[in-house]
Amino acid sequence: MLFSSYNCADAEGVILAHTIRIPGKTLKKGRALSCGDLADLQASGICQVSGVRLEPGDVDEDRAAVEIARALAGSMLEVGKAVAGRCNLYARSNGLALVNKRVIDAINLCDTGVFVATLSEHAECLQQQAVASIKVIPFAIARQQLDRCLEVAGAGKQAGAVSLQAFQPRSVALILTEATGLKESLLTSTSRVTRERVAAMGGHITFETRCDHTVVAVNSALAAALSKDVDLVLICGASITTDAADIVPAAIVLCGGAVDHFGMPVEPGNMLLLAHVDDCPVINLPGCSRSPKLNGLDWVMQRMAAGLPLGKKEILSMGVGGLIKDISHRWRMREQGNLIEQFQSPHKVAAIVLGAGSSSRMGEQNKLLASVGGIAMLQRVVEAALKADVVSTSVVTGCQSEQVHSLLQGRDVNFVHNADYQHGLAGSLKLGLSSLPADIDGVIILLADMPFINSTHINELIAEFNPATERDIVAPIREGRLGNPIIWSTRYIPAMLKLSGDRGARPLLEEFAANVWEVPMGDDAIFMDVDTPAALAEANLRFESEP
Repeated sequence: MLFSSYNCADAEGVILAHTIRIPGKTLKKGRALSCGDLADLQASGICQVSGVRLEPGDVDEDRAAVEIARALAGSMLEVGKAVAGRCNLYARSNGLALVNKRVIDAINLCDTGVFVATLSEHAECLQQQAVASIKVIPFAIARQQLDRCLEVAGAGKQAGAVSLQAFQPRSVALILTEATGLKESLLTSTSRVTRERVAAMGGHITFETRCDHTVVAVNSALAAALSKDVDLVLICGASITTDAADIVPAAIVLCGGAVDHFGMPVEPGNMLLLAHVDDCPVINLPGCSRSPKLNGLDWVMQRMAAGLPLGKKEILSMGVGGLIKDISHRWRMREQGNLIEQFQSPHKVAAIVLGAGSSSRMGEQNKLLASVGGIAMLQRVVEAALKADVVSTSVVTGCQSEQVHSLLQGRDVNFVHNADYQHGLAGSLKLGLSSLPADIDGVIILLADMPFINSTHINELIAEFNPATERDIVAPIREGRLGNPIIWSTRYIPAMLKLSGDRGARPLLEEFAANVWEVPMGDDAIFMDVDTPAALAEANLRFESEP
């Protein structure tokens, strides 16, 4: 690969090192210049460009990133699409990351311009979350250098240097002990939090009971739980266990069990006790377990759910990084955003405007054709999309489609008709998705009954969208609430095409919550839909009052 400055008269095939903007045209970084590009540059007075020429045997950045990603990918990971020399490995299910640090360090030390970033060993992963990211810094690398990286990556053996240990469904018993003065509301809350914690790891509580906080009572409750042939028993005491001979561990021993270890170098979570009765593990929960916040109990249960070894040695090895309570998630997210800006580049986003509904709550009037501030509501939303930085705009019609066509006549939109619009929003969404161009990177879903959304809102979301990083679902947020519209990377389209009913893509936000990149907005437009006569009247008053 030869990096240099080239005369435009002799630069065909040169890959641009920097984006160049000329009247009526933008030539982006990484573009291989054509004869037409060079003619346009010279017509604009540009005689030289900086870039690279590939030499025989060079492998371009995207292909190199994919080859390394495939070599590193172990079980339960899928290789994503390479963009600007970056290729991610995504989790196929919920589980824990397994990383061969020696292999990753060796690749990063190869001095080839290839870098691999991964989650920490045993980090929790949600389905479709990025577990590793491979970045090729130069526009291309020599085949010999790439082969050297691939050889190192192969040191991870058949399993791959990066893999995922999926959570397996497990049946769990929960024992809550009671004591004088302990509020019923606290027990109820503890039960709910524990059920949610277990469910997050693919398990379910099949047996729950309460008993007095005495050795005899806990022993009896434990025997009853074990008779249900569960995979794990959790015991949350009315008072915290302070010694390996305290009430709960004494009851475990009385039931024929043994204490494996008491205490852990994780805060919160110090007072966790691990034991077993026959082949069934028993955990005496620390006091922090009553809270849904991350604590040492999560780390222990995650390893159990993933089928990884867990004993005294593994627990005592959790100290580095174990100061959980002082880790600020928001701070990490801001810092991550700053670090990845250098890799951000424009991406193609298409718009879908969902305008097929019959607006039953509006009465006899079709709300989408109703005037808001002197302009039909649907027209406002479409105009916002057309003024934004989207590559195409599709409008899904249904009810009164002829009137909609007439309303939008002459505008650069693609019409998609949903004859079965009365069967719910999902059908319209799937038709719209099926009509999109093949070369896009993402899609923004616009609801036609949200007339306060404008091109500025849309462009702010597009500016943050980057499927090559963790920004592949971009959602507006205000005062802690997510709103609309939302940009989705095209890799979520298969999941959207499986939706049904009248809720659109909103349920997928919960399934892929770890991938949502939040963009703060300065007004309430992201929440304001108009679907009743009262809301329509209020919307018109709002437009009248605006300067």
